[in-house]
Amino acid sequence: MLTTTNKQGGFAMVEVLVTATIIAIGISGLGILLMRAIQGTQDSSQQSQAMWMVQDYVGRIRANPDGAREHYYDLTVQPNCQAPPSAICSDHTVGTVKVDADICSKQEMATYDKWTTVCGLTSDVYDSSADFILNPVLASTCSLTHTGSRSSTKETGKIDCVQYDVSLTWDIKINNDSSNTTNTNTYSLVVEVN
Repeated sequence: MLTTTNKQGGFAMVEVLVTATIIAIGISGLGILLMRAIQGTQDSSQQSQAMWMVQDYVGRIRANPDGAREHYYDLTVQPNCQAPPSAICSDHTVGTVKVDADICSKQEMATYDKWTTVCGLTSDVYDSSADFILNPVLASTCSLTHTGSRSSTKETGKIDCVQYDVSLTWDIKINNDSSNTTNTNTYSLVVEVN
């Protein structure tokens, strides 16, 4: 008696479908992991830019202590980036022509510092940290005043500001599977004026 054995070779269709499903789940998991890593990198970059922007503004306050004591660095309304200040208080170029800085008063210097920090120098070049942050809002308020030998009450009628609270708020987009939401982040510093 002759018996024949029927041997099949290769994979069954079910095995192929199970393998394809497992591979698809693994690849989609890697895609989600990659998106989260990119979002974390972007958030870290915005945090670094925000820190640089606030620290730059604090340095500008310290560089103009007379203007700071006279409350010229109070910033509650953002400067209009389409309208540069009347006095450009730094050397700059217009086209190919180098222009020397205007001689600026302490108030003009403060106005220029606020505008430069928020807007940058030009609108066609990314030259400000604000260009890399989503909806930045810089705020600066006098948080401590002092009457003393350097009081500026004669000129402005205000008591000297000796401390500013400087903060920057900006938006962070969070991409969830179901929706895109926006949270707000803040970075703050306190600066004392000599």
